[in-house]
Amino acid sequence: MSGNYIKLYAATGVVNSAYFLSEGSVYFYASNVDKYAISGKNLIIGSTEIIMKHLHGVDTDRIETAVAEGGSDVKKIPVDKFIAGLSTYSFALNASMVLAKQVFLTNQILHKNMTELDGEEKKIRDNTVAYYNILARMQQENEKRRIPWLKELIGEFVNSLTYRKGEAYCKSSEPTKMGTVVALSDRDVEYERGALICEEDTPGSEMYILRSGAIDVFVKGVCISTVDAPGMVVGETSLLLGTDRTATLKAKNRAVITKITRDDLKEVMEKQHDFLSGIAMALAKRHYFNVGRIESVNKSIIGQALDREMMGGDKKAALSKRAQMDLQTLRDRLDEVAREKKSDFLRELIEKS
Repeated sequence: MSGNYIKLYAATGVVNSAYFLSEGSVYFYASNVDKYAISGKNLIIGSTEIIMKHLHGVDTDRIETAVAEGGSDVKKIPVDKFIAGLSTYSFALNASMVLAKQVFLTNQILHKNMTELDGEEKKIRDNTVAYYNILARMQQENEKRRIPWLKELIGEFVNSLTYRKGEAYCKSSEPTKMGTVVALSDRDVEYERGALICEEDTPGSEMYILRSGAIDVFVKGVCISTVDAPGMVVGETSLLLGTDRTATLKAKNRAVITKITRDDLKEVMEKQHDFLSGIAMALAKRHYFNVGRIESVNKSIIGQALDREMMGGDKKAALSKRAQMDLQTLRDRLDEVAREKKSDFLRELIEKS
């Protein structure tokens, strides 16, 4: 980038507007050492923090620094006009496409940085994610069942550092969830158990909304997750960006899925006005937590380098053991309560974890 540039906003700055880039390039600094660029015409920049602050209710400042190339044509979009614009097709599609690109590019940064982590750090990640997922499922059950002892049990663990670390890893990959849309039932397709829905490394021309059943997600032939909550959306980033699929999807059991193509989006939004704004909100959340994860991973990389120099890696091994012990303590406590309360759903949760 040349010496001439326009500073749009700085990390930790006040969130008071988005920006309309008529033409040019904007460089985003996710950290002091991690930079990515978005170029093009008629792009809406700076959406993430506005959406997090005003639609998700998160008290946040700017999470990145953004600078435009000198000569770029940039205009401010006041917050109220940005929020109102999300209810229109072209504006919401524009914002969603830029957000999808930011998620895609920060995912690449994360993948690159994660390869620098040593084995102990990966163990910490795996154990904290497992810890968080158990408690997240318990919270979902509590929302349905409203059992006092379950709420107290969750309270014993959700304020721990292990939970917060796992939450940071998981939130950035949290899938989009839409409400049930009866008006889109004409686009429903039924898949039998084991049927292929889409394949990794093929063009992403459709997105999917799960109506019923479950979908297994495979990467390089390995099942990495299962989508089983009605309303979950899969494939929206590939659809918006026109990139290849990053995963293969197969029906875990009989599944009914709404298929939406890029050409369908305008008609879909006419039937459900908050459809694209809901996708924008989910993408903003992923981008927000991606940037947080980049900072966390960078600190871990620096920390492990210092550990090797000063302590021979003992500190990292201790942290890894602590995360493993916390996870085992959680499982043991759930097993104890499951036997005491004769709770089948807690037993199932332990078995799945």
